[in-house]
Amino acid sequence: MGLPLPGLWLKRLWVLFQVGLHVAMGKVLLTLFPRRVKQNILAMSEKTGMAKNPHFSCENWIPTFFSAQYFWFILKVRWQRLEDMTEQGGLAPNCPVVRLSGQRCNIWDFMQDGWAFKNNVDIKNHQHLQDRLRAARLLLDRSPQCPVVVDTMKNQSSQLYAALPERLYVLQDGRILYKGKPGPWNYRPEEVRAVLEKLHS
Repeated sequence: MGLPLPGLWLKRLWVLFQVGLHVAMGKVLLTLFPRRVKQNILAMSEKTGMAKNPHFSCENWIPTFFSAQYFWFILKVRWQRLEDMTEQGGLAPNCPVVRLSGQRCNIWDFMQDGWAFKNNVDIKNHQHLQDRLRAARLLLDRSPQCPVVVDTMKNQSSQLYAALPERLYVLQDGRILYKGKPGPWNYRPEEVRAVLEKLHS
């Protein structure tokens, strides 16, 4: 893949400054005004529906904000977004993925057929594809209504779709019909439902 272009390096440097300032200010504010910061974070989580999940207590995730792991995760996410090439209505990247059976396929084939919160499912950074497959099997325990695939260890799907930490897409016939905003704060499942209902009406 070679070295990124000089313009990308400048953007990455700017993002590094922004994220560093964000984390430093957040840490100071959380130390000086813990109740007020907690209220603001909870207000944001209520807006997005995160507060409604009884298995997702704020005591498990607010203390993780503004930590070193948080800094590196946010930096990774923001740097990845600099290279986001997907556009709604545009061609969907046909990235390689792996089914839980180990069979390799591409995301178009599928269309047709660390930072962690406390008290969360503890999934370490994957060193091998088997680690990733084992982690994905935890999702199968919840009986999802769709096939489950994982990205290859090159993380091509995650990079091309700028999907870190999570992002909802609706793809059809190799095109992006819906591109959601990055989660968890801008996660809008109701928008996906509306797109899907419109497709089936």
